[in-house]
Amino acid sequence: MTPVTSGQRIYFGAVGLLALWVGIWGYFIPNRVDQAIPWLVPPLHARFLGAMYLSGTTFMIGGILSQYYAEVRVMIRVILIWTGMLFVVSLFYLNEFDYSRTQVWIWFGAYIIYPLIALWLMWKDRNLRENMSGVSLPAWVRGYLKAQGIIVTILAFALLLFPNFMVTAWPWKITKLLAQIYSAPFLAYGLSSLMISRLSAWAEIRVVVMATFIFAFGVLFASFIHRELFSLTNISTVIWFGGFLLATFALGLLTVRAIGERTPTG
Repeated sequence: MTPVTSGQRIYFGAVGLLALWVGIWGYFIPNRVDQAIPWLVPPLHARFLGAMYLSGTTFMIGGILSQYYAEVRVMIRVILIWTGMLFVVSLFYLNEFDYSRTQVWIWFGAYIIYPLIALWLMWKDRNLRENMSGVSLPAWVRGYLKAQGIIVTILAFALLLFPNFMVTAWPWKITKLLAQIYSAPFLAYGLSSLMISRLSAWAEIRVVVMATFIFAFGVLFASFIHRELFSLTNISTVIWFGGFLLATFALGLLTVRAIGERTPTG
């Protein structure tokens, strides 16, 4: 089995530090989230972004602690999709940035460099075909991950391609810019769920399910904190809370099981 290298761990650490910085400001100090990102957004938006970035931190911690490349291969694709799409979306909103702020240059610098490194790592592993041994994934786990992947990927493309419609359908007030910004991590979650649904061992899906659980739980808790912003008569509110409650429960179960399965040493 190919091991995770020191260079790869350094890369995960660099991505993780930025994700942790944004996650802390967004989730725990939402009124000052513009200390970490280019814009000041309302507290629910800030905590929603914070949950995403704390999830990103979990991805990177999982990568640093992993022994074998097979455990992080999907995660590297998550980095490419998430950061690469944020860069592309940002290009359509260049007039929304205040270029006198350091946060703007960190934003663009990170979202140029990080996806390029991920792309290089993917190019290097293009011919690598390694499957980990261990307890096989039950059919229901693969089925759940596939269903989650399809639903979240559709949501991501709707946010990206039909932002004006999604602004009206979203359960709380968002802008076209935020709708398309949100599409990047949602696409990363959706496609990574589809990718791991095709894998065979718990160790190969561990990092992704842990990080996605942190996102689902973080969003559910933030939504409860700001529940006054939701209308119980709105069907999108029911879908929102029901969907994240289901995802938190299911991903929590998968996380416990994945952590409990030892990584094969051979």
